Amino acid sequence: MDHRRRPVLGTLAVLLAAALLLLALLGLGDHLAAALTAGSSRGPDGGPVAHEGFGGLAVGAGLLAFAGCQLHAVRGAGGFRAADAVTLLRSGLLGIFAAGVVAASGDLPVPTGVGLPLPLILLAGVILLMDGLDGAVARAGAGGTSAGARYDETTDAVVLMVLALAAALAVGWWAALLGLLRPGFALGARIRPAWRRPLPDSRRRKVLGMAPGILVLAALAPWHLTPWHLGEVEFPLELLLRALPVALGLALVTFSFGVDIRTLERPAEE
Repeated sequence: MDHRRRPVLGTLAVLLAAALLLLALLGLGDHLAAALTAGSSRGPDGGPVAHEGFGGLAVGAGLLAFAGCQLHAVRGAGGFRAADAVTLLRSGLLGIFAAGVVAASGDLPVPTGVGLPLPLILLAGVILLMDGLDGAVARAGAGGTSAGARYDETTDAVVLMVLALAAALAVGWWAALLGLLRPGFALGARIRPAWRRPLPDSRRRKVLGMAPGILVLAALAPWHLTPWHLGEVEFPLELLLRALPVALGLALVTFSFGVDIRTLERPAEE
């Protein structure tokens, strides 16, 4: 297989795996949704909503498909290593988070204007904290591989995409742009050769790469504000305050990619 096609196929594999795992986990509506959403998904009788036709078999099939797709995404020189296993665990937790978000937001109008249950926020926090764990494992062991590095970068992009979609459910469709900038940059690199050059290490890129996820979690945290009334006009104060950190995260990511594109384009102009 052409080595230039591996990053594209790897990205598609991770996205497909996340979708399969999400569909499978949604089949555990009577167990997973009740545990993760802390009662936000309830039937008329107060009990968990049952999802007919799903269950352990669906989850098992989804997990097998998920593992197969993820292993395809990381295939390359050096094989599957311990650091890749950490990334696999991280992306698996992301599938659970996505299932919980769907279960928590399924019966609410979009944008919901409300946050997520605390267990989901804590789970997302663990996923973000694991971002650097695979690199530490790689450095402590025999090192990483180029395929493993691509796998980690792809998973980072999918994590931000899922968080952005969760934010879009809460504050509006525009929040999804936060997760589309990195895939957009990758697509641009397919068209613009200058964007394919390696970038120097940058503390700015590392800090601004972590900040959007933290800001989204702050926006989705389970806090509540009553609407502000000015006469007969009601202002959705909570929706506005949740939108602010998401907008800041979008601005930071846009700025970071703008600086990188300027750096990549400068040598081509000289």
